Amino acid sequence: MLQLYFIRHGQSTNNIILDEKKEGYLLARRTDPELTPIGVAQAELLADALAQPYNTNGNDPQNRAGFGLTHLYCSMMIRAVKTGVAIAEKTHLPLVAWPELHETGGLFDTEMVGDEPVFMGQSGPGRSYFATHFPWLVLPEDLPESGWYNREKEPRESYAIRAQAIFDRIMAEHGGTDHRVGLVMHGGIFARIISAIFNLQAENYWLLMNNCAVSRVDVRPDGKITLVYLNKVDHLPDHLIT
Repeated sequence: MLQLYFIRHGQSTNNIILDEKKEGYLLARRTDPELTPIGVAQAELLADALAQPYNTNGNDPQNRAGFGLTHLYCSMMIRAVKTGVAIAEKTHLPLVAWPELHETGGLFDTEMVGDEPVFMGQSGPGRSYFATHFPWLVLPEDLPESGWYNREKEPRESYAIRAQAIFDRIMAEHGGTDHRVGLVMHGGIFARIISAIFNLQAENYWLLMNNCAVSRVDVRPDGKITLVYLNKVDHLPDHLIT
């Protein structure tokens, strides 16, 4: 049975900005924010939990006997990469960069023109930057020097399309196996992936994912899909739940 572990990155500087000033957030946010010191601590504790020895082949719906990840992917946004690196260092798994796991909207800056925000897509770091700063990271063969994103802000109507494509790729590469796949990503695209998996039709909904939370979805060989748990944070102490 395929087990999918959707992992949100640690707390970022944008998370702090959003908590402090919801009004004006778009102008104050960073294009590709770093982890905060709290985010770094969260990532280390998450990595410790994911690296615990895997001691069972039986039914363990809360992963009390470990996770035993076999594959590890991450978004190429810096906060997800740094969270993924912490996990890779503890689990000794290759960390594979997957650009399509980026947060909804992609990389963009915002300017006000009159009373209206104008969004400008940004390129993001290129191959040399990642190779220099993140030697753990397995880069896409076609990653250019000009930047991994390098296009306009992603329109809202594309979120669901990309989410479905992500799940389709997961199933193409891991469907029908007993792999246990970790995907380090973001709260917004996670909600859309779950929507794609379970064909959610509600116009307005949200699926809460705390920083460094884990959500698990199992896919059986017969196609049955189970949401085993959502937003698991018992590897974090109270003061690090954000």
